[in-house]
Amino acid sequence: MTLTPKDCLYIEDLVNAMVICIKKNDCEMEKVTDKKVHQFLEKINSELKAQAEKLVCIMEESK
Repeated sequence: MTLTPKDCLYIEDLVNAMVICIKKNDCEMEKVTDKKVHQFLEKINSELKAQAEKLVCIMEESK
């Protein structure tokens, strides 16, 4: 798969937004007392990290 420079910039912006969400969720997890909410935020972070890693791999493969 070949990505254009514009594609890579879009993916980079998306990964950066994911990192911000992960950091915000981490902050919220410190405040949350409900175990189910905490587990839900952990699951979201886990999925965001996995998706971000896949996107980075896609960009690396296109080089």
